[in-house]
Amino acid sequence: MTIPTSVRLVNGDVVSVIRFYDPRRGPFCGLSNLHPVPLRFEGVTYATPEHAFQVYRAREAEMKAWLAAAPTPELSAAAGDALTAEQTTPGWETGQLSVMARILRAKFADEPFRSLLLSTGTATLVEWSPEDSPVARFWGLFEGAGDNHLGRLLMALRAQLAGETAAG
Repeated sequence: MTIPTSVRLVNGDVVSVIRFYDPRRGPFCGLSNLHPVPLRFEGVTYATPEHAFQVYRAREAEMKAWLAAAPTPELSAAAGDALTAEQTTPGWETGQLSVMARILRAKFADEPFRSLLLSTGTATLVEWSPEDSPVARFWGLFEGAGDNHLGRLLMALRAQLAGETAAG
């Protein structure tokens, strides 16, 4: 299946689309939360942004420690996604986007990630999942369907960073 890198709108404008998913390959792999880079977030250093996110998802200290120590971000994500309601931080469904926005702000505050995000210009950013699941459709798109919350949060942050850069 060919995935478009640009879309022509009804008014004739062409909008570029940057798809990212693989955290280790491609020019925009650094947009992925699974990208293997340490993150200092709210006073703690995590192996990756994904590890930080999953730690905040968990309710109990023992599970938080396990998620933080998971050997890969993929394993931390899979374990976090499997938490039961009793194991999940109260209010997570309504609070997770705020947590993710704070994590992204921490990641993209510094180089080289700040420049990477700003280099996307006005492109639509889409986490393009190769596999279908409710999580994939929440954070990104699968075959063009989904909420793309990660892409939307990244675009909002990009606008904030561009505004800060322009303000001097």
